[in-house]
Amino acid sequence: MDNLGDTIRQKREAKNLTIEELSAATKISVAVLRDIEEGKLDRYKGDEAYVKMYLKKISNVLDFEQEELEELTSQYLALTRELELADIKDKEKKEQHNKDAVTRSQKFKIEKPHLARHDSVYEDKQHVKIIRGGIVLGLVIAIIAVVWFGIYFTSKQSSDPTFESSTNTQAEGDIGTEDNENTDEETTNNTNDEEETTTSSEITLVRNDVLDYSFALPEGEETFTFTIEYYSACWASLTVNDESYDSFVSKIYHDESEYDDETVAETVTLEFSVDDFVSLNLRNGNNGTQKYYINGQEIELTDEDTNDPNPCNFILTLESDLENESTE
Repeated sequence: MDNLGDTIRQKREAKNLTIEELSAATKISVAVLRDIEEGKLDRYKGDEAYVKMYLKKISNVLDFEQEELEELTSQYLALTRELELADIKDKEKKEQHNKDAVTRSQKFKIEKPHLARHDSVYEDKQHVKIIRGGIVLGLVIAIIAVVWFGIYFTSKQSSDPTFESSTNTQAEGDIGTEDNENTDEETTNNTNDEEETTTSSEITLVRNDVLDYSFALPEGEETFTFTIEYYSACWASLTVNDESYDSFVSKIYHDESEYDDETVAETVTLEFSVDDFVSLNLRNGNNGTQKYYINGQEIELTDEDTNDPNPCNFILTLESDLENESTE
């Protein structure tokens, strides 16, 4: 794979381009271009489609011939197959190691100790039986005494003419039931009015699956904004309606060379037309530190959405109507 990186670097140097100038021309981050030239494409395992797209952009800028582009792609695919074979071999070694460990554990047996029985220890002596019987009899007598005392005390209280049950909840006179009912109805109506106003002015969100959301805009909206906040270094790319979206630059956001404070976010805001938008797929190199907003309203992610730090796809779909549904 070093040949691929060397070929790209030599071609770039022959055209007197710095890696920063190549980044500006291809809209590929400097970090990704360095990885390609240094042969570190194993970092992008699972993102082969993006790497092939990067190779095509690089070849267009550096004026590669079609045969040269095909050769670059073939070299990259060959490395990908080598990595997959290496993973398979590692997996087979681990499985064999586990099988060997199980086999060794099955062969290892612990023999039960041979304990000598001693009559003075194991025989049930007569005095022990008497003590046990006395304890059981004492417990039975105590239970009977407690039950009898409770019954006697209760019957004595109920026969007392001055005793009044505390469970008598009957009230005398008019306590204004009708007024209370009217008040409750007015409160309910006011609450319903407030809820309808809030719902009509907000975006409705529905969680379909892990990092997969659908949303509906208030009636009459023609455009909307989608905002991403990155709080740690993260490589990202975006497709809209299953096509590459040029307005979003594929690069490392919140680069450590520019940001040293994870409480400060690098923010990206995109504006879409409702008539032209169906869905988007945001590919992030890591997960867990991003926040997402639609028209400034935050999408409340669940613990299941954020507990996996690995590369992820955030999917957002526009629906015409999500009847009174809310985010799970």
